[in-house]
Amino acid sequence: MKNLIVLINLCLFSVFYSQNSYENELKQTKLFVKGILKNQPSKVTQYVKLNDGRIKQSKTDNPLEEFELQWDLFYKIIRKNNKIVYISKSDDLWGHIGDSKTSYDYYFNEEGILVGAEKSLDFFLLDTTCTNQVKYYVSYMNVKAEKLEKAEIYKDNNGNVIDFTSRKCKNSKAYIQSITNSLDKITFRNLEGFMKAEKIKYYK
Repeated sequence: MKNLIVLINLCLFSVFYSQNSYENELKQTKLFVKGILKNQPSKVTQYVKLNDGRIKQSKTDNPLEEFELQWDLFYKIIRKNNKIVYISKSDDLWGHIGDSKTSYDYYFNEEGILVGAEKSLDFFLLDTTCTNQVKYYVSYMNVKAEKLEKAEIYKDNNGNVIDFTSRKCKNSKAYIQSITNSLDKITFRNLEGFMKAEKIKYYK
């Protein structure tokens, strides 16, 4: 009986330690990535996925012009100690205002494990009863090998949280969520899984 209790306590400690470790790694990776993007943009490697599925590295600081009318998606990659720790994917690198903008941010530790991710989607509505524009944001944190902890929020064009129980928005909930539910699902837990999910064999 004593051995069983010890085993249970070890398992609980392992889960707690793993969660706390990933949480700390996510915080540190986010700080590292923020610093690179702000102070050392030359260390960001940029790639473009073309309409025909090929992926090419950008040779300029303006991939939109470099691959005019050929681009489908934009990737940014940041390395730490020669290991990929951050990948972003978006349909508009510069965040131009249009019908919609989708972006994904993936954070990995130096062992290649996904420690956290973020998705965002901005889009306009034809039916403006609820709001003219929806700003959707969802974050994920790796709490253990089998589970990602999810937190999501919907805001209107004024930055207020959308109340789907309100009279003006309750009829828009199903339509709005059908759009956000179409975002890429995170079914991978590591860098190799990301590459497979994106059907990328390698970057060159």
